Amino acid sequence: MNAFFRTLVASATFAALAGLALPASAAKVNCKPAVEVTNKKGAAIKVVKFLYKIEGNPNAKSEGLANKNLAREETETWPSQTLNFAANGVVITSSAVEYRDDNSGSGGGYGPVKTSAWHPHSFKCGSNHTYKHDVE
Repeated sequence: MNAFFRTLVASATFAALAGLALPASAAKVNCKPAVEVTNKKGAAIKVVKFLYKIEGNPNAKSEGLANKNLAREETETWPSQTLNFAANGVVITSSAVEYRDDNSGSGGGYGPVKTSAWHPHSFKCGSNHTYKHDVE
């Protein structure tokens, strides 16, 4: 075996071993589902966050959404919403959204933050899922 070939094999072996030594968190791929919200209230709202709970952890996690105002009966979708606390394949057990009532028509700006109803789930998170919420 010539020196070049031995060096090539040694380099490939080192690279493979180094890859195996990486911590599991380095290989984590964040789940990026779509989030869809429909405003069923009588007035406009501003959607601000997506909330979710993951299997084995009762504490809610939150991800900021690009603040969007939704008129009555309007639906908006946030595609590929990165979930920083859930990898692909993790079960999201429930989810909700945070929103604020739009009181700007009466000179009041936006109301306090409110939370929609929580929806239970049992499927694994993935980019092919859409978490749908009606704000009522």
